[in-house]
Amino acid sequence: MGSGEGSVSRLKGRWKIRTIRGKFLVLTLLLTVVPMIALSFTFYRIAVESLGNKAEEHALQSRLMSENFLNGTITDLNDLTNAILGNPEVQSILRQSAPDDYAFLRNVERVNRIIRAQTQTKPYIISTLIYAANGGTNRSFYQGNDSIRFGGLPSLSEANAYYDRLRKDNRLMWHNGSPFVRADYSLPDEHLFVGKLLRRTEGNYEELGFLMLEIEKSSFFRGISFSSPSSESQYWIVDQVGNPIYRLPENDEADFKALRQIAKDVKEQPEKEKGWLDWHGQRSMISYAPLVNTGWTLLHRIDSETLFEDANRIGRLTIQIFLIVLLAGWVLAYRISDTIRRPLRKLRGLMTVTGSNAATASAVFDTGDEVGQIGDRLQRTMRENQLLNDRIYEAMLSWKEAEFKALQAQINPHFLYNTLESLNGLALANQQREMSDMIGALGKFFRIALSQGSEVIRVSEEVEHVNAYVRVQQFRFRDKFNWISEVDEDTKECFVPKLILQPLVENAIYHGLKKRKGVAYVMLTGSKEGETLKLSIGDDGNGIDPQRLEQIRRVLEGEEERQEEREGGGFGLKNVNERLRYYGPQYGVKIASEQGIYTTVSLILPWWPVRPEGGRKHVSLADRR
Repeated sequence: MGSGEGSVSRLKGRWKIRTIRGKFLVLTLLLTVVPMIALSFTFYRIAVESLGNKAEEHALQSRLMSENFLNGTITDLNDLTNAILGNPEVQSILRQSAPDDYAFLRNVERVNRIIRAQTQTKPYIISTLIYAANGGTNRSFYQGNDSIRFGGLPSLSEANAYYDRLRKDNRLMWHNGSPFVRADYSLPDEHLFVGKLLRRTEGNYEELGFLMLEIEKSSFFRGISFSSPSSESQYWIVDQVGNPIYRLPENDEADFKALRQIAKDVKEQPEKEKGWLDWHGQRSMISYAPLVNTGWTLLHRIDSETLFEDANRIGRLTIQIFLIVLLAGWVLAYRISDTIRRPLRKLRGLMTVTGSNAATASAVFDTGDEVGQIGDRLQRTMRENQLLNDRIYEAMLSWKEAEFKALQAQINPHFLYNTLESLNGLALANQQREMSDMIGALGKFFRIALSQGSEVIRVSEEVEHVNAYVRVQQFRFRDKFNWISEVDEDTKECFVPKLILQPLVENAIYHGLKKRKGVAYVMLTGSKEGETLKLSIGDDGNGIDPQRLEQIRRVLEGEEERQEEREGGGFGLKNVNERLRYYGPQYGVKIASEQGIYTTVSLILPWWPVRPEGGRKHVSLADRR
């Protein structure tokens, strides 16, 4: 027994597979050759006969699912238009013409609120337009979004012409691109437009106007992308004459000859489950069906080679597989084992010299497998570490340079202060009191403006800074204006961004009091309102023209930026507004004015009883460490 057991043990030791290559060889042969021999003959006939039918059925089901989705979406959109047009408040607004512009604007807001409530769950609706037939020249359009692509609002003549078309047709009208712009089917528009006639829901049911919706195509037809369309399996939306409305994939070219033929066939047979035609020289299966309420057709096209690809492949490969499976198994085993062994060796060599740039450059990994991904990630980590070290070194040099420049920048203010002090002493020595006051105010103005590098200062310092500026201006414009400062005491220790009042006072003096006869008044007020601080600069000067005031407000909101805004003081206001908006959208500049009477510019700021984080003056690199 002992001798027999020893022989068995030796035999097992000889057949024990120790290398990765040997293990992969045996495993590959077991998983390829044996199952292939047993299964190939069994499934060959079944695959060839059934896969073709299954592929055709799958293509038809994909088209039916896409059709149901689009019809549901279109029906839902039709119900949405009925809900909007049947809303009693909309009916009431459009039956009676607004007596004045203010009433019209209120009506616009009411209509837009109703439409937003109805369309907020429809992301594909990007803008709306309601045309009121009895609105008159300036009160006929209720526009729900500025992005509506009519090239601007349509003219009354265009709207009336389209209104007449709806009255004659009396149905939901779909348009590929704006109905007010000539369509170009060689380059389809990105948006659809849907128009619907608006009638009274009671009484004589008279026409009141029409509703138009602007729809983004990619969002509206997004639901059919679940079937993974490709260049071989395409979806098309075509109109009555075969012009493409939309296609998936979007970059595929149309075969207009085939589309025209399909449009002719649709007139005789509106729906087809399976048909065959040539598409750019490729034999293709088509399936189409009409979309409700649009007059358009959903077309699904798939190449015959793609349709029967699996069946053809099985037929070809089954005949060849018996001749090459054994050889392929051996080659595959060696190839797979090498794909594991080679990157492992590279990885081991790379890990022994992780500090060598030469090693990272010479080692190349295939990121298609896990070992290669590990090696590639290790190389990238090494490169990133080196890059990070370089950046840290450069940052240290930059901070040193910035500290040097900051020290240089301090020389000029000290020179300026000393010069102003000398001038002040000279003025006092010559009994020039007024000149001495002005020089002192100018020195204080520059001192507070620099604030030793601080980004925020106390309200009391900001008020002192603007008072110094006003004293200099009063010396310049003698007897032209009086200055009043009434800032609540409990706000003076609060912190604010520096240099926010001087631009407003400058605008008040140079623009509000320009060409003013007699003495004017400029007033500064400050108070706490809830959790905010409000500082206001007011004057009883020229005021601002309403159109000009609206332009300035748009500049502050970032809607436009023109050169004349910069020349007219809008740049300074915008700069202050953007600095305050940094702390939150609820803060910023507010302007109230009445032409010829007054102008008040208010700053809404956060309430900072202590210095906020980020408002400290410059710190050195050593402090940052």
